[in-house]
Amino acid sequence: MNENRFRILLVEDNPGDAFLVQTLLEEAGETFDIEHRINLAGALELLSHQGADQRFDVVLLDLTLPDSSGVQTISRIRDADGRVPIVVLTGHKDEELAFDALQHGAEDYLTKEFPDGRMIRRSIRYAIERSRSEQALKESEERYRKLVELAPELIAVLTGDRISYVNQQGLSILGFEDADTVTGISLFDLLLPDSREIAEEHIARYARGYNGRADFVILCRRSDGVSVELEVSAMAFTHEGDPAMLIVAEDVTEKRKIERQLVQTSKLATLGEMAASVAHEMNQPLNVIRMAADTCALQYEMDSVSPAFQREKLGLISGQTERMAEIIRHLRVYSRPDEDDFELFEPMQAVERAVNMVEHDCHLAGIAVDVVISPMPCQVSGRLVQLEQVLVNMLTNSRDAIVESHEDFGNVGGLIRVTATVDAENQLLRIAVNDNGGGIPQDAIDLIFHPFFTTKDIGKGTGLGLSVSYGIVEGMGGEIEARNEGDGACFEIILPAVNIGMKIEAPAPPASGMTPREKYHNDAAQVLRRSNIRIMVVDDEIDAMEIISAYLEGQGYAVSAANDGEDALAMAGVMAPDILITDIRMPQMDGNQLIRAIRERKPMIPVIVMTGHPGDAEMPLDTGEDAPVMVMAKPLDLKELLAVIEELVIALDIGASGDGGDAPLLA
Repeated sequence: MNENRFRILLVEDNPGDAFLVQTLLEEAGETFDIEHRINLAGALELLSHQGADQRFDVVLLDLTLPDSSGVQTISRIRDADGRVPIVVLTGHKDEELAFDALQHGAEDYLTKEFPDGRMIRRSIRYAIERSRSEQALKESEERYRKLVELAPELIAVLTGDRISYVNQQGLSILGFEDADTVTGISLFDLLLPDSREIAEEHIARYARGYNGRADFVILCRRSDGVSVELEVSAMAFTHEGDPAMLIVAEDVTEKRKIERQLVQTSKLATLGEMAASVAHEMNQPLNVIRMAADTCALQYEMDSVSPAFQREKLGLISGQTERMAEIIRHLRVYSRPDEDDFELFEPMQAVERAVNMVEHDCHLAGIAVDVVISPMPCQVSGRLVQLEQVLVNMLTNSRDAIVESHEDFGNVGGLIRVTATVDAENQLLRIAVNDNGGGIPQDAIDLIFHPFFTTKDIGKGTGLGLSVSYGIVEGMGGEIEARNEGDGACFEIILPAVNIGMKIEAPAPPASGMTPREKYHNDAAQVLRRSNIRIMVVDDEIDAMEIISAYLEGQGYAVSAANDGEDALAMAGVMAPDILITDIRMPQMDGNQLIRAIRERKPMIPVIVMTGHPGDAEMPLDTGEDAPVMVMAKPLDLKELLAVIEELVIALDIGASGDGGDAPLLA
């Protein structure tokens, strides 16, 4: 439309009124093109055939036409052209009709008592500008609506804790098909318990007038029961005139799963690389055990058995076995997936463990490891085994760099220095790993933490270690810096520290009185009750089964023993056990199957599971929710086993009736 030229459709059945409108507009000095129709049918015909470049700028509409009257006339014009502005012409001052016309889509109204052309001109301009503004607003709203609906993130509006709106992707993420099933419900109904406190804190914060951005993570339960992890960004918002909270959330469930898999892959790869070191750690106590056992056997061959010597060597064997068990426990914890929540721990333990894991390999390569640990204690938040993983990765990288750079000199003078210092003023822990392996190429420093980037030769590195380490440290609220210092590289971990200078003491034992275990052990009447308690021991390793059975019989318990699950189940049908002790991995019928079968007959029987496999360290599956199940790792400590049995006897009052467990399960 030209600034001073309008294209007007005048729908008026009175020729005099039509002539008056045209005359007044000419007097106002307005240039216009006008099309006149005397009925609605003619107007609709014209509107339906108008070209894109010949659209009408405004319709001047009489509401009393031969073929239509009232506000329905406006609706029919709108059906023909939803964008053209309408100015209603009425022959008398009818405010109610005028208001009704505005409600049905008219931009303005005029009575036919026109004082002059300026009023008509002003009304036309107002109608056109208002229509343009409304159209621009509708187009803008439509654009944003499509952006919101097509967004790959969950977008929702919260009024208080109630969901006022959620987009299509949000419905998909939460597992709903219809927005009506979500609108109006409380966000707390969708959250897992651990996330409710987080959400409450932020909702209350915005209710108090906070206008900034908030970023947090919550766990939701979908309509099908599956949990999803959401990274949320929130802002203050106004919805339908009320204060509200706009949230944009990304579903990071699969992302976190992949990250955990990468972390686990990196750990297992590190363990594989350190197989020689692990073998050395296991061979040391095995060597001591073998020699101690041989010297004991030699005394019998020479017929000169010394009880004191035998006790000393047997004690040495027991101690070395515990040393091996500690190595296995450490490897088990290190190798299993990280599912535990963050907790406070002492980082110096991670430093010591990491150094212990790589020190032997470094020694074989002629590399010295120098460790300087701050005497000032502190704690950091995270997972101890993950910090250990980061340090092991850095130490092995330093070792490899030294081996590669010193290979022409036999690695003489190779040195790795680990320093841990506490910055009390800034409440930071700094752990630095320095080496003299030649440093990082300058063009690689900025890429060193990128996934799959490695400076090692093909086949000698996955490029995941430092990338995973970066993610672990970042998740703990810290950062890693890589730089060259002296004749080598320096990797420094910086973590926020708490409880600086505070030594965390272990819980003190009770000041007085005996523990329930001591009370049981020293109560003669309770000791006599052991003969009324039947324990079934099941292990496919016959030597282990016989040793455990003999030990428990020596403690006064009645014992049944079997070396597979089927025999154990048959024996239980004759003499029902009060407590079941079983291995998990056995031929024919494994431990889980045995537990399920026995608990079908005696649902509340307590079970002690013995396992030497890392995958069985958690609770056995499908063995009952309420009945007690204890898990003990092999190699077994017989005194600890006895203590666990005593606690079960006391807690469950087993054997109190005096009838023992001889009643068959099949009875």
